[in-house]
Amino acid sequence: MASGNGVAVGQDGWLYWVGRAREVEVFYGDSRLSRRILGRWARLIARRSRRLDAMGIRHVHAVVPDKLAVYPDALGRSFPGLDDPPAMRLARLLERDRAARMVDLLTPLVAARVDEPVYLRTDTHWTYQGYLTAYRALCEALDAPEAAHVFSGTRARERFTFDLGEKLRPPIDEEYVAYDFQRRAERIDANALVEVRESGRAIRPRGLFVGSRVVMRNEAAPDPRRVVLFGDSYIYSPGARLTAMLAETFAEVHAIWSANLDWRYIEAVRPDVLIFEIAERFLRQVPNDRIRIDAFAEKRARRAVRPTLRDWIRQRLA
Repeated sequence: MASGNGVAVGQDGWLYWVGRAREVEVFYGDSRLSRRILGRWARLIARRSRRLDAMGIRHVHAVVPDKLAVYPDALGRSFPGLDDPPAMRLARLLERDRAARMVDLLTPLVAARVDEPVYLRTDTHWTYQGYLTAYRALCEALDAPEAAHVFSGTRARERFTFDLGEKLRPPIDEEYVAYDFQRRAERIDANALVEVRESGRAIRPRGLFVGSRVVMRNEAAPDPRRVVLFGDSYIYSPGARLTAMLAETFAEVHAIWSANLDWRYIEAVRPDVLIFEIAERFLRQVPNDRIRIDAFAEKRARRAVRPTLRDWIRQRLA
């Protein structure tokens, strides 16, 4: 099996996303480009921090380390920056300027991999053990109690063709541990994008996630605080991911799939805590925080159900 479509094939079936045009490799090393991008991130986070501090909102930023950083040994070849990945360099910039608190996810994930895998072999995402490790680290960073029942969920072995395995020819699947736990939180709100995607009315539902917003409420939560969580696919709520786990600890969690902060939404909700999560590979693009999340979601939802001319012709010829 050879590398292709941006996927590097490592040892023992481990797959890595390296980009179609070496963009991950160029960014991961300590290059002039990566220094400029990380400097922009540091300034953005400092501005966010000052504004959140003025509002009395506790906040943390967390970068999900790339699988390259946690499993460099299985790659089977040299790769720039593995001993000092971008998230670590960004954390040092912020620490130097005393700008904000970064939650270290790399150290606990590397420690946890000794017991069992924390990343899927054929995908960029964590195993259930990776999610539990990150959940524990976030609770510790926010002085929040862990919900014991989150760690005592059910486990079942299943097979699935994940994103990286799907990009290869022939595609390869993977046996993984499907994990679930007792849910005490319930969803009380979702924006138009979530509703369209779940209704089945979207013409092309795949990839229709950025801009999603859900609100979870838990009357039995051990921590009474309200949280607004901005993030990406690592927070996605239907599965055993960070939104679901954090909603078992906090009384209310607003989960928004966006790298941009919606300041108007934050000001309206006035959370006690704001969490920002982003995958390390997405640090290559610096957001501008000018989004209005529900307006953005409504626009995407309308486009998702509106047939294009090509769709109309295809339907007429069917």
